[in-house]
Amino acid sequence: MVTQESTLTGLLNLISELRAREKTQEEELRETKINIEAVQRALDLLRQKHGLPAAEASREEYHGLNLPQALLKFARTHGGVIKVTDAKREFLAAGVMGGQAKTAYQRITSALIRSGHFEHSGPGEYRLLTEPVSATQSAFLRAG
Repeated sequence: MVTQESTLTGLLNLISELRAREKTQEEELRETKINIEAVQRALDLLRQKHGLPAAEASREEYHGLNLPQALLKFARTHGGVIKVTDAKREFLAAGVMGGQAKTAYQRITSALIRSGHFEHSGPGEYRLLTEPVSATQSAFLRAG
């Protein structure tokens, strides 16, 4: 038979365990934040040294956009040219792809081809067209 005393002791022990777990997790979170800052500093230094663009896409930049809309926005901000690997990196960082890194390259390439707004301009590279191509024309161009 469970007594009030044993229930009280059990609950006090549980609170003690949970507080200890909370403290451990807070320490791990602090350490993770420090590691993120260190990696970000290293990334910033590499970008400065090699003249790479400084800012990654923010979640707000692509908020509410589906993949084809995000591709158009990306192309317009990158001189009308999309390198699939760059778009993949930016979309994963911004959450456009839902964190599906494994299939992101294929999904982006497929969206570029189907959109009718882009033409293949080199390996892993697509150029924004001045006028969109219809789906029928796009299929014809791919077949030819």
